Amino acid sequence: MPNVTQDAKLNVSILSRKLYEEAWFNTFFSKLAGFMAITNTNGNKQYNPAPNTVIQVMEDFVSEGRDNMLMPMELDLQEPGVYGDATLLGSGEALRLKYLQVYINQWRKAVDKLSGKMSDQRVKIYNLMERAKPALVKWWSKTENQGIFQTIYEGGSPNLTAGTNDDGMGLSVRFHPNWYYHDGDGKITKVGTEKYTKTQTELTTDLTSAKVKAASAKMFNGLNEMITGNLLIEPLITTGGDPFWIFLAHPRTFKTIKQDTTIKSDQNAAFNAELMKHPAISGKQMIFYDGFCIIPDPIGVRLTAQAAADHVLSLAGGDLRYGWLKPSPSSYAIANNIILGRNALGKGLASRLAFTEEDTDHGNVIEIGSNTIMGYNRSDFFSETDSASAFAKSKATKTVLTTAYEAVNQSSMIIATED
Repeated sequence: MPNVTQDAKLNVSILSRKLYEEAWFNTFFSKLAGFMAITNTNGNKQYNPAPNTVIQVMEDFVSEGRDNMLMPMELDLQEPGVYGDATLLGSGEALRLKYLQVYINQWRKAVDKLSGKMSDQRVKIYNLMERAKPALVKWWSKTENQGIFQTIYEGGSPNLTAGTNDDGMGLSVRFHPNWYYHDGDGKITKVGTEKYTKTQTELTTDLTSAKVKAASAKMFNGLNEMITGNLLIEPLITTGGDPFWIFLAHPRTFKTIKQDTTIKSDQNAAFNAELMKHPAISGKQMIFYDGFCIIPDPIGVRLTAQAAADHVLSLAGGDLRYGWLKPSPSSYAIANNIILGRNALGKGLASRLAFTEEDTDHGNVIEIGSNTIMGYNRSDFFSETDSASAFAKSKATKTVLTTAYEAVNQSSMIIATED
């Protein structure tokens, strides 16, 4: 029997690490994520958010044994400095933190079965893991990538918003508080009440072809003004120190943007080359205009049907379980494009993706699987009064909040355009 040592290629822990790394780094968002640094001095934990990232990852659930934690996000300094010879001593401003409630839940995928007794059984299990890894990497990469997109729209990843009947967390869907649409000629109009989570009724009323207009250069001018003067979405920074926001567009919207004569004439080849050095953008088709790095995404950016009664099903393409892994139906006319800044999402990670195995029938049937315990959460901050209602959980089936709650979100938004 071959020797499966600690350093052997088929060691389960090594295979699990390869599975985790390959699956994670094959997602678009891995280049936009950073692990939160955690220090422990004399029993006191200090959390330091990763700089210049869209997703903050906190890997601190194992020791706590909880299904949710508070993830600290640093607030910018706001007080003015001192002038002239005024005394600086004693005028320091304390660093302030805001806390994002982050939930996690187990997520598993089985891949194959071996039936019947065999010789050298243990090595054959290792070999099965090795053979299954490419398929699992592809499945987990697609699934986690779409789970992140789903979080942007719905507030939580699918293992959190699924009902308890499906072993989800039963966390209520909370539609994005910064959901707007282009009303034409650069006018950016709110869906429902500004800076409140959206109800299905509000989305149904406002996201119609009679109101929503196509993307244009003027739309981006209006978005820039909205983001810098009202929503205060913090930008990412290029290696050269220039700020920008990521604009994920549906391909049909991207085509409209490319054909806009004002945007076409404004392209700066030198700056675009500098922007392309960012790891999340390198090698991708993109356009830069008025502070926005515009990237097409055919699956993650969801379309909605006009006046759809159930926008959860509409966003998912009619199928809650599998729709997020497929493009929206081409008949849907409203593109819900995504704008991302810093700290848009928080990821709680209790257990990294790893192989599992289970045997039944006295070891005669062996199933190879994979599992992780984690959860994605959109960076919405609620008042203490509303927090319990906004994060209502343990719903038996997937449920959408029917009440709009005031929420502070300074890291992302959705802008609907007509295709």
